[in-house]
Amino acid sequence: MKRIFNGFVIVLALIFIYFLSNPGIPTLITGGIIVFLGQAVRVWAGGHLMRNQEITTSGPYAHLRDPFYLGRMMLIIGFCVMAWGYAWIVLIIALGVFFLNYIPRKYRKEMKRLEKIFGQEYVEYAAYTRSLIPKIKPYPKAKQRPWSLELFLRENKEHYFVIGTLIFALLIIGRYFYPG
Repeated sequence: MKRIFNGFVIVLALIFIYFLSNPGIPTLITGGIIVFLGQAVRVWAGGHLMRNQEITTSGPYAHLRDPFYLGRMMLIIGFCVMAWGYAWIVLIIALGVFFLNYIPRKYRKEMKRLEKIFGQEYVEYAAYTRSLIPKIKPYPKAKQRPWSLELFLRENKEHYFVIGTLIFALLIIGRYFYPG
């Protein structure tokens, strides 16, 4: 049921942004850069995260507790900047849902679950790192591991998110070339 609802919301957002957008070259470039950076954060995180096996502290996790959330927020902002026009309405709604519903719900579930699995080790990591604002100085107990294509594809299935990002960006770019 959750996947159907999420799919419905995504399709609705696509339709809304497509028909209410008014992209221009400056907004496509500026928003495109934000989208690229947001997706880059997600790709970087996707090659490091080992869910429920360890507290991931390599890659972006050495500086930030929730790089996937940061990447998602950047994508929301970037796509709305790309689309321009009345996309600011989508931006306000999306950021409202993100900060008032999605993040608090995820924190309640995820932080309790991780603390239950990893105990004091997770409590220390969570106390040092911030959620959406990276620290320059990495977590002192970070265990560095190289980025892994295996984790990116099989464990985290981030390639689907990359494909969705490309489709969404192409739709907005298409709106610029075919405004009718």
